[in-house]
Amino acid sequence: MSEPILDLHNLRKTFGALTATDDVSLTLHPGEIHALIGPNGAGKSTLIKLISGELRPDSGTIRFEGQAIDRLGPAARARLGLARSFQVSAVIPGFTVLENVMLAVQGASGASFRFLRPALRDRALTEPAQFHIAHVGMGTRAHMPAADLSHGERRRLEIAMALALRPRAFLLDEPMAGMGTEGARDLTAILSELRTEAPILLVEHDMDAVFALADRISVLVYGRIIATGTVAEIRASEAVRAAYLGDAA
Repeated sequence: MSEPILDLHNLRKTFGALTATDDVSLTLHPGEIHALIGPNGAGKSTLIKLISGELRPDSGTIRFEGQAIDRLGPAARARLGLARSFQVSAVIPGFTVLENVMLAVQGASGASFRFLRPALRDRALTEPAQFHIAHVGMGTRAHMPAADLSHGERRRLEIAMALALRPRAFLLDEPMAGMGTEGARDLTAILSELRTEAPILLVEHDMDAVFALADRISVLVYGRIIATGTVAEIRASEAVRAAYLGDAA
């Protein structure tokens, strides 16, 4: 297997007497979707915050493309290409889909922000923005205000904005939340293709989506990973069934 893009080693984080992350080790490899699942309160959100830089670990290391990043802040990690989708850039409701993605394109280029009206004539911004919008199936919505989008369409816009930042890896925190069956199915198809752009660490409660997407699954319970394996291996694990999956396996 290729060298991991993201490598967590013995991460530990406590809040007083509560151990939220208990010696967690996990890897994310190129072209992979690695799902992180577990019951509410298992420590998934804390782990994502440790990876993204919102929290600092008490011990352990986080390496991104071979570089130790556990002492870097969120902005520095984002500049290296670690994108936390749905929190990477705030969608501006009064701007159109195209304008929102153009802002992300401009931000990725390192250029200073310009007024949008002249920027709309800048093909160096509009063409890549339109490409990313089409990539997530939003081409017909390019000139629609973000405020008028459905919940599922807003998720797609956020993915397009994350893609515009040219990430090396994605952290996706419950992207299916609040979606109906059809929306979740559409987003599952988009995420399946997204792994060719950058590998994905996926936190998700929708087990249909997890089983459809994941190359590997890690199960987090009370801050500790109790199992990592393929979908078939996790489905067959008695420990995982007892701790979390139950009949869903």
